[in-house]
Amino acid sequence: MIEITDSKYAVVVAVAKRARVLSEERKDKEDYRLSSMVTDALDDVLDGRIKILVDPVKEE
Repeated sequence: MIEITDSKYAVVVAVAKRARVLSEERKDKEDYRLSSMVTDALDDVLDGRIKILVDPVKEE
């Protein structure tokens, strides 16, 4: 997972956002389960279908 980004927080946020999108798309389907959305979202990140962009912290 380090190859994706150095920030574990960024991975968690990206997976959560992707799972939210997937759940909105699939909420009317009969086999809707939130846990499967999270698994699918994590697979998307690990397979490179979703890219994580981290903005550098701006110093003042």
